[in-house]
Amino acid sequence: MATSNSKNIAELLNGDTTIGTTDIADDAITAAKIANSINTDIGNALPKAGGTMTGDLTVTNATATGVLSDPSGNVRAGRKNWIINGDFQISQRGAYSSATSITASPVYYLDRFRSKHNNISGTTVRQTNQTVNGKVTNTMMLTATAGSNGRVEAVQIIEDEVFNSQTVTVSAWVISNSASARLVIHQNGANIQTSSNAHTGGGAYELLKATVTCASNAGQLHIYTGIQAAATGNAAIANGDYFKMAFLQLELGSVATDFEHLSYAEQLRLCYRYFYKPVYGNGAYARFNFHYEPSAWIGLEINFPVTMRANATFSHSLTNAKNKGASPTSSEDKWCYYIQNTGFRGNAGGGDISNLSGNGVTHGQCGVASHSPDAHASHIFIGGGCTFQFDAEL
Repeated sequence: MATSNSKNIAELLNGDTTIGTTDIADDAITAAKIANSINTDIGNALPKAGGTMTGDLTVTNATATGVLSDPSGNVRAGRKNWIINGDFQISQRGAYSSATSITASPVYYLDRFRSKHNNISGTTVRQTNQTVNGKVTNTMMLTATAGSNGRVEAVQIIEDEVFNSQTVTVSAWVISNSASARLVIHQNGANIQTSSNAHTGGGAYELLKATVTCASNAGQLHIYTGIQAAATGNAAIANGDYFKMAFLQLELGSVATDFEHLSYAEQLRLCYRYFYKPVYGNGAYARFNFHYEPSAWIGLEINFPVTMRANATFSHSLTNAKNKGASPTSSEDKWCYYIQNTGFRGNAGGGDISNLSGNGVTHGQCGVASHSPDAHASHIFIGGGCTFQFDAEL
């Protein structure tokens, strides 16, 4: 073994046989002089930065100073997508499986998305079992049914106002025949619009995305999707121009990562905060009990599955003329009273059930005088085709 400071005889006689680092010349020991097992361990070691590890890693204790993510940059701690129902699983107001006309005023069709047209006419449709970017999902489609300088769009308003001075990215897979198909981030407080790249209009799915660092007064974010100008204004639209979208996502940061999938149950509970339509257990009707006396008030209390965003507006389609006098069938816009131990009541009572009204946050309270003086009723059956819902949308 070569040395830089050889041991002299005096040192050896005195028992100083320790070889320190200063006693060995640089590069004096070659790999051939080191056991093969050590060479292998060194060769397989990961560098401090970069490198790829295969197999399982067991960690007893660890401290992370950055953000843990997968190879695609997806953060796996908590929810990352601020869009609710971005894969269009939830549609409480209707199926919309065929083209449904939209209006010039914003109207909610699919949960959390309000659609409209401007200076043209258009339709919306929800399509299921669509293959997008190799994955099966649902899509929302907007189509212009007249040509002009206008726009057709769907918007989601993000309730939370936590984006001031934050960098955010919106993304979606879009197929369109219009070069004005795009996504737009609108900062409502600062009145600033940021457009994604426009679709080429080539009739194939393309990833559209936009990134912006929000102003200090950004306020709520409105996410516009559709055929529109870069600042959400009108654009040239031809009859038959369409915009079909999947996997809409809004996330913190400057990278558009893979879409975050939630189960149907998770998405439904998120949507319930803004809109709730009671689900009928047997598929045909809902049955509510109430206190009954001649000439008394109906007193219904409907518990909401989650606390709603605000005091909800109750709406329904019940009228005296829709009283059936028998159990409503599935999807029937009918209702009836039931008399305990007697059977279905053949009339609507002495009041006007169209006056049924109420509101609530944790539950809905509904009441109206609808009883004739000569009979009792203990239940009300409401057909599955009736409108009977609570709305607390933005």
